[in-house]
Order: sequence, then structure tokens, then C-alpha cells
Amino acid sequence: MSLMMTKNEQKFRYAKPWITILYFCLPTVLIMVIQGAYNILDKELALVYATPDLMHDSWYVNQYNIINHFYGPDVVTIIPYNEMRSFINVATQYSMQVNNLILAFSIMIGLGCAMNFSIAYGQRNSQKMKEIAGNGFATTTIFSIMVAFIIFCIIFPQWHAILITSQMGSYYNPITEQLCWSYLYPLLLSTPLMFLSYWFLSMLRSEGKMNWVIMSIVTSVLINCAGSIFFMKVCHLKMVGSMLGTVLSYFVQFVWGVILIFCFKHSNARFSKYDLFFIKWNNVVNFMKAGLPNFIISLSFMLTSYVATSLAVLLPNQKYENNIAILQQLIAAINPWITFIISVGFGLTQGARSIIAYNYGAEKYNRIWQVLKRVSLVLIIWFCLIFILIMIFASDMIKLFAFPGQDAAQYHWWVGIYFMAYPTCSLTFICLTLFQGINKSMMATFTNSLRSVVIALPCLAIGYGISIATGNPIWFFILIGLTDFICAGILIPILWFYWKKYHHQLIDTPDNFNLQDVVFVKKVTNV
Repeated sequence: MSLMMTKNEQKFRYAKPWITILYFCLPTVLIMVIQGAYNILDKELALVYATPDLMHDSWYVNQYNIINHFYGPDVVTIIPYNEMRSFINVATQYSMQVNNLILAFSIMIGLGCAMNFSIAYGQRNSQKMKEIAGNGFATTTIFSIMVAFIIFCIIFPQWHAILITSQMGSYYNPITEQLCWSYLYPLLLSTPLMFLSYWFLSMLRSEGKMNWVIMSIVTSVLINCAGSIFFMKVCHLKMVGSMLGTVLSYFVQFVWGVILIFCFKHSNARFSKYDLFFIKWNNVVNFMKAGLPNFIISLSFMLTSYVATSLAVLLPNQKYENNIAILQQLIAAINPWITFIISVGFGLTQGARSIIAYNYGAEKYNRIWQVLKRVSLVLIIWFCLIFILIMIFASDMIKLFAFPGQDAAQYHWWVGIYFMAYPTCSLTFICLTLFQGINKSMMATFTNSLRSVVIALPCLAIGYGISIATGNPIWFFILIGLTDFICAGILIPILWFYWKKYHHQLIDTPDNFNLQDVVFVKKVTNV
């Protein structure tokens, strides 16, 4: 009797490790790089196309005069171009904390659902896959509405915009606050769309539909750029227009997802109304548990960025202009690059996680090791290469985001110090790949919490304390740079322990069928 198996399952089980990694990881890397470029694109487009309108806006001009105590003949009617760009640079940095917080929640539920889907896929359980997909769609929708309301409560200007103003310290700036709100409220209104677009992408990746996912991402980015330019340059919607382009890109991803899952014949993620409306609590718990490590690592970017931004304004012996600290501008210029760099590691992790999760379900333990060691090598090479490039081009990288050109050379090496431990950052992603792939959610959460909370936040606090005590703010950046070194000192023994304990068990369980009897199809309809 013949056995049906999808071509993606064939690649998961039998293709050479490098071929499997290339097939499943390269698309996720491309996807995450493109998504990681969103912050760079959005910020750069806002700096280019929103600045001309904002510098003439009467409300912002009036606030600029108040901040600088311009009265009578000193009053200006236009905000200087470079100074308006500085306002936008810092405002988008404040806003990025909100964007990353929402993204962290969407990643938790989206990847958590996809992780459970991958395990069911490896077990070839068609009914379970449909149940997970339906429950995941409903849970994602409900969860997104809850998150949107919570975020609204902490960024609404009339309710003091706690998440925004807390980053200003004692240097309150009404211009940056209003820029943040104008930029963020379209995102809040479309939060369910953002969550569901990411859910669709995660499910399609788990099914191995990488070409379609890349097509979806590429078209959405092009529409994001075109839409943002149109709304800002033609419609003169300023910061609102910048975000509307992003919202439009989420809508495009959503439409692609609906078409690929519900309009095409071959999709294991097509669910019934029963799976959508009858949510099983254990599925929701499993989504949260599986997605928690991804939430932790995503939240780490937000927490580190938020605390660093909030403390930077308080560091001693730095210059201020228009109530904006130079070191806050520096961090605002660094963070888009961090998101872009980390996105490659995250993309490798997601692709490798799908491979490992499938083979864990299929009990192919030696194959897991063959994949993991190759992915680990790629991660190490990537982060080492990034460190070298940053040391060479740091000043050019920060000038791209409106950092004052006259100060760029002075802070070139500060950026290098900030990134000095990035080669060891690879260990965090190696642990995430392994522990999440073999469904050890608690270990994955623990190893990732080191970088986000246990090590990172104390390093920020210690760096701030030493800077205040010595009057030299560079210590703040040195302690940030040491974070990954300290994490590596903890993660290496953990990986060594698991290797010593389990390396003799790295044996593939024989298939309970003959490969000669397998018929390869696009989709298994009855399993």
C-alpha cells in the first residue's frame, strides 16, 4: 500500500542538511530582513517626505518658539530643516518602543501557533493542524484587540502618554510627543490587521510555502514605500501618512494570506467554522508557551531600547538642543540598525526551528544535530561580520538617521563599543533554535530572558550609575556592550551540559514505512 507524503516533508526528512537549511532558512531570512528594514524605511521616508510639511506646520512652529524662548523679533515662522529632522529621529525612536511592544505580542501568538502547527505537521496529523489553525486565528484576533486597548491607555496624550513622556526625563518636549501620537494612532486602529498578517505569514512558513511568503513580503514592502510617499508627499498627511503606508502593507499581507490558505486547494491550515469558534483552552496555553521565548527575545529589544533611551537623556556631560539630548539622538540612530541586524539571526532561527520541530516530531534526532551545528556556524559568521562592518562604517550608519554630522566622528567608537559583544550574541539564537525546536519552552524562555532582563537591565543600571559617579557617559555604552559577553558565559555551560547528556541519543528513529512505497504530493488529504 502506498503512502502519501508532501514534497516539503521529503525535504524536511531526507534532503541534505545544507540543502534543507537553504530551502527553509533562506526565505525566512529574506522575510525577516525585509521586515527588519521596515524601521529603516519608515524612519528614512518620514525624514525625507514628512519634514518639509512639518517644518512649516503652525502648531509645531509655535511649540518650537516656546521651547527656545523666542519672543517678538526672535520668533521664527519655519523650523530649521535639520532640527525638524532631529525631532522626527527622536520621535520615531520613542514610537519604536510601542511598535516593538505590539510586534512582540504578535510574534508570541503567531509563532506559538505556527510552532504547534509544525509539530502536528511532523506527526502528519491533518485534523490537529486544522484545529490549531482555527483556534490560532480566533485567539490572535481576540488577543490583538486586548493589546491595542492596553497600548492605547499608555500612549494617549490626554492620559499623559506614560510610555512616551517617561523617555523624555525632565526634558519634556511637546513636539516629539505630538509626532509620536500622529505616527502611532493609525497603527493602534489596525492592530488586529497587523497581528493577523503576521499569523498568516507564520502559518504559511510552517507549511513551507516560502516562495509565496516572499512574494507577499516583497509586494507589501513596495506598497508600503509607495503608499507612505503618496500619503506624505501628495496628501500631505505628515507622520500619519508615514504609518498609513505601513498599515496598507499589513492589509496586503492579510489579503495574500487569505488567498493562499482559503482559495488554493493545497493548504493544511484551512480550518472550519467549528475550529474557529470552539476554542480549546489547552491550545491557547500551548500557543502562549511555545511563543513565549519569541516574545521574550522580542520584548528584550523593546525593554533594552526603552530603558537605554530613558536613561540616555539623564547621562552627564552631554549637550542638549531643543530639549533633545545628543546621546538620545545617538541611540535613536543606532536602534534601526540593531533591528535589521538581529532580523537575520531571527530569520535563521525561525527557519531552523521549523526544520528541527518537524524532525523532533518525526524522531530524527541525528538530523536535528546536523541541522543545528550548521545553522550555528552561519549565525556565528553573521554576527562576526556585522561587528567588523560596524567598526568600519559606524559614523556613516548614524548619519543616515539625522544624527548631527559634526558629531558623528566623535561618537564613531561609541557605536563600536555598543556592538562589541555581538559575535557572542549568536549563542542566544543558537539556544533559541535548539530549545524551541525540541519543544523545551521553559529552557528557551530562560536562555532568552538572560539577554532581555536578567543581564541586560542590570548592565544598563550599573552603566548609568558609573556614568553618574564618574561624570563620563561612555561607561553606559561599555556596560551595554558587555551584556552579550556575560550571557555567553552562562549559555556555553548550558549547551555543553546538553551535549554531554544527550549526544549519545542523537540517532534517527527508522521510518515505519518503506520509502519505495511513498508517493510525493503537494498535500496529504487523509492522514
